[in-house]
Amino acid sequence: MKPGDDLYLKAREILRGNPELGKKRLAMMLGVKTPTSRRLQERYRGEVQGHNSGHPVYERVRKLKVEQPDWGAVRVAQELGISLDHAKLHLARWTGAQAYEAAAQAPPPQSAQQPTPSLEAPNAGSTLQDAVGPDTRDLCYRGAQIHTLDDLLVYAQVDTSQWEVERWVANKWEVGARNPATGEILTSPLFQIKVWLRRKVLQQTLKDLMRGLLAEFKKEAPPRPPIVRSGCNGEGMLEVSLMDVHFGKLCWGPECGRDYNPEIAERMFMTALEDLIAKAAGLKPGRILFPCGNDFLNTDILGRTTTSGTPQDSAVVWKEGFVRGKSLLVRAIDRLRAVAPVDVVLVNGNHDCQSIFYLGEALAGRFYHYTDVTVDNAPTQRKYVVHGKNLLAFTHGDREKFLNLPLLMASERPREWALCTASKEWHLGHYHSKKCLRILPAHDAGGGVLVRVVPSLCPPDSWHSSMGYSGKLAAEAYYWDPEAGVVATFTHHPL
Repeated sequence: MKPGDDLYLKAREILRGNPELGKKRLAMMLGVKTPTSRRLQERYRGEVQGHNSGHPVYERVRKLKVEQPDWGAVRVAQELGISLDHAKLHLARWTGAQAYEAAAQAPPPQSAQQPTPSLEAPNAGSTLQDAVGPDTRDLCYRGAQIHTLDDLLVYAQVDTSQWEVERWVANKWEVGARNPATGEILTSPLFQIKVWLRRKVLQQTLKDLMRGLLAEFKKEAPPRPPIVRSGCNGEGMLEVSLMDVHFGKLCWGPECGRDYNPEIAERMFMTALEDLIAKAAGLKPGRILFPCGNDFLNTDILGRTTTSGTPQDSAVVWKEGFVRGKSLLVRAIDRLRAVAPVDVVLVNGNHDCQSIFYLGEALAGRFYHYTDVTVDNAPTQRKYVVHGKNLLAFTHGDREKFLNLPLLMASERPREWALCTASKEWHLGHYHSKKCLRILPAHDAGGGVLVRVVPSLCPPDSWHSSMGYSGKLAAEAYYWDPEAGVVATFTHHPL
């Protein structure tokens, strides 16, 4: 037996019972990488179908192997000018086709000969029963290939974001059969795995609820004509960035250095907003950009944890945090629209990735009939805003690497990248401290891309204090000139 043939024998048994199995699922079941499982599939197809590949490159490989039967994948790839992976793939098909031809040319058994008894192996076939109901799903597998719950969930293509395991059982037993010719007992293990699934009703219910609420918000939202403002005729845009509020967070002063709870957060938020508006009043902006999110809420799911499940010190339950947080943002938007028309941009955070989307939908419904308020709640990780010749981008900052941000901007917004010649900037949260980094891509002969990490008003909690993570609390606003970029920066420091 050649090296690797034992792996192929396992793959062949699986593919015989499941001929439509994809290469990714086969790789998971065999514990190999996808290119290997793809070659095993091609070898099996050659064994059951022969040389009938229909691929022009394969025909060239086949012809070359007839002329040079000893050549391996490296020599074949060099001779035909193809990649080594493609050479290995076509040679796997060729190897399987040799077995197909050998079986076709084998002489039929003589009638006088005693036929060799044929045993159907106990694990020759696998069965999967999959009963799907409105809110339940029952799986029952019998066979030799699937041994664990995780393997069965992959094999049955269960979407774990929609289904959760209620309970499951697994059994294993040995099945034997006697060979009539030799009397030898052949045994093989069989497995039975039963899984009872239930739909994740809470998540689905919340999605349905938010869709229904948004529809009702749009119906009930009263039309609001634009406010008549005196002196709001400038061409500039004021960006008010209050990042990483972590509404609902609990900090105890003696332990963390400063008290923080929803009441304090509301007071600090509105105080910073009023201070920044007052400091920028002399510039008379024509529009206001108000980025929201960036960990505006401290928790995301029922267990008072972040989206990824990290426990948090919380002063309120999630329902109260959502309602009070929404009210705070509504107050802030109403206050800003008294100065100039407002563009609200929702940015995902790592603490509130789900909740901030629901909150954005609620705000979109609340201001649906307002002609001087727009809400961008598109379900994208990164958001872009164009003002004059300036291109501004927002992301939370916990996922992308800083050095990759210019290329992301250029590839995701190529037209705006070319037209916005004044300035290009990224504004990030997440780090709770102020930082600026100018990145000069090789293909950019201008001023490059400025990455700003915007500070936060939120103090460190117990864990961050114990780790020594701290920064100066602050909130900032930026005045954007359509031709010159940021020409003024305003900073608020809480007392």
